[in-house]
Amino acid sequence: MLSPPMALFSSKDPVPQKPAPRTDPQPLPGGTHFGPQITIEGTVTGSERVLIEGTVRGKINLASDLHVGKQARVEATVHAKNVVVEGKVAGDISADDRVELVTTATVDGNIKAPKIVVAEGAKFRGSVDMGSAKPRETNEHNGHNGHAKNR
Repeated sequence: MLSPPMALFSSKDPVPQKPAPRTDPQPLPGGTHFGPQITIEGTVTGSERVLIEGTVRGKINLASDLHVGKQARVEATVHAKNVVVEGKVAGDISADDRVELVTTATVDGNIKAPKIVVAEGAKFRGSVDMGSAKPRETNEHNGHNGHAKNR
């Protein structure tokens, strides 16, 4: 005897579909959005979240989060609590907590943060500093590739 089809596959009472996640960044509640037709030259500072879709040249220093959208072109030294890059950044990026480069990101500059995420496909040229302590040298090793030197 066949059992009735499961509700998931049944034509009766279909399971409501969740809307597809949006891929375009939306303005952040309680934050600032610089649209794709905006160009800023100078210094951007503040304590609220910022979404950039336009062009910024100069310096960005935020106490909150920065999101560099897909259309964004940033030529600046960047510092924020957290930084997510989808577009292009030419300049050094530092964060108090985390820097994330998504698949579409292109970064030409150094990154310094305790946590760094680089997605497959992201383009990055520069150095990474995650704040780790430098290894201590001892008299025994004298910094020669970790091997003691016999005399």
